[in-house]
Amino acid sequence: MNADLRVKLGAITSQRSIAQGLGVTPQAVNQWFAKSVIPARFVLKLSELVGWAITPHEVRPDLYPNKNDGLPDSLKRHRHTEQSEV
Repeated sequence: MNADLRVKLGAITSQRSIAQGLGVTPQAVNQWFAKSVIPARFVLKLSELVGWAITPHEVRPDLYPNKNDGLPDSLKRHRHTEQSEV
């Protein structure tokens, strides 16, 4: 996990809340924050947990190479509309 993502995620929620929401130990989440990547099976769950404020692409661009990959269809349409207006 890169530093920017750590800061953004930390501003949204706590490591303890992430652990509780994903059903893992706080120690596991601490490892993700410290040096490791978030396991693939938790990427979508994490994004959903934070209300999609952080996208799967931001969490694991190796698995979700496009900005809208992994987003629910309703959000893909919404984000596409926002980007078109810019």
